Amino acid sequence: MIADRMQGFEASGIRKVFDLAQKIKNPVNLSIGQPDFDIPEEVKQEAIKAIEGGFNRYTRTQGIPELGEKILEKARKERGIKGDSIMITSGVAGALTLAFMVLINPGDEVLVPDPYFVSFKHLVNFCGGKAKFIDTYPDFELTPERILPLISPRTKIIIINSPSNPTGVVYNPQHLKDISDIAKKHNLVIISDEIYKKFVYDIEYQSIGKYYENTVTCNGFSKSYAMTGWRLGSAIGPVNIIDEMMKLQQYTYICAPSFAQVAGVKAMDINMDAYVEDYRKKRDFV
Repeated sequence: MIADRMQGFEASGIRKVFDLAQKIKNPVNLSIGQPDFDIPEEVKQEAIKAIEGGFNRYTRTQGIPELGEKILEKARKERGIKGDSIMITSGVAGALTLAFMVLINPGDEVLVPDPYFVSFKHLVNFCGGKAKFIDTYPDFELTPERILPLISPRTKIIIINSPSNPTGVVYNPQHLKDISDIAKKHNLVIISDEIYKKFVYDIEYQSIGKYYENTVTCNGFSKSYAMTGWRLGSAIGPVNIIDEMMKLQQYTYICAPSFAQVAGVKAMDINMDAYVEDYRKKRDFV
């Protein structure tokens, strides 16, 4: 009865621990990337205003223009991202799923830095691809030397996750430049998951989307603004890829939650430095 594509598709270990934690009184829950602060009050009020004002219907598949334009402008200004097109997605998970589904053919290989976020492998497998793991132990750095031996004629995508989940490593800018050169030489697509970019300390953060135009840069509001349950993200990339992702979103997610999109515009005007600094103190304490 169950489709073959679900074979070997196990429930997330993170979710298993998360569900277990719900049954324990006052646990210290380190199982999932859930901020310990609440959504800023101004953002909540903006969402309430949108809901009570009747902004509860479908939006355009690519999202409301005010949000898309604001995200794209900020990405270009702050990170120098070269992507020409943007779409609003149902979280970064939605962006990754759409990107993999429009890019991966059966048998295509996707290079995944190991350790890795649990979703990467399963999404690649679900799309008929093969995840090949880049061993980054013991320093967790992603270097050209670790990538080159794994490239084959079937290689299609390199995943970049910086800052990395679960290691926290922020990749060296020179390594990112070199990796972009490798991708260009072999005509690969880079998918960059940058959901933790706001939480970078002591060093300068750079996006690989600054160096390589054939990059799909995925980001969202879950970690930076504690909007995990509102499912709001974005994907920036080449027009031809984003157009196909939008086409697929029409038949799957339809659009990101409308009220969350309005609230996202407001969120981008709020200074979150105090929250970021609070995390620094906790990191230093540990």
